[in-house]
Amino acid sequence: MTIDYFKIGEVAEILGATVRAIRYYEEEGLLVPHRTDGGTRLYSEQHIDRLRAILHLAGNGFSIEVIGLIGSTRKTCTTGDESSEKISGIIDSSITDVEEKIVSLSALKAELKAAKNLIKKCNGCTNVPSSQDCPSCSVNKSLKKIEVLNLVWE
Repeated sequence: MTIDYFKIGEVAEILGATVRAIRYYEEEGLLVPHRTDGGTRLYSEQHIDRLRAILHLAGNGFSIEVIGLIGSTRKTCTTGDESSEKISGIIDSSITDVEEKIVSLSALKAELKAAKNLIKKCNGCTNVPSSQDCPSCSVNKSLKKIEVLNLVWE
């Protein structure tokens, strides 16, 4: 059985990533490609699968430290039992973090919807859209309650 190897540019194209991102993950120790005598990086399907998992976690807000911990803990363990316990703890902590982010993103979604609804009230308004020219505007009155409006309104 022969193993197919891919160059870094091919891997970047396969995964829709940049060559720089792949090098960064290598620099951070998350990925160790094979190297030719000339120094060319070569990636197997296993490398690509690992990189896909890294990109998935990073794209969903996981820090390099947590990704590295998930990717390296098993190697530090002497038994499956120890590995299972440590990895389960890391995953439990990650699940808690994701749940907190879901709550935060849900609140942000509601805030954005509220901002959109208020801004729609400006349809048909002939005033210059500013707090000075529209002091009784509902957008102006909601700046303290809906933070994102502070980006819209001056």
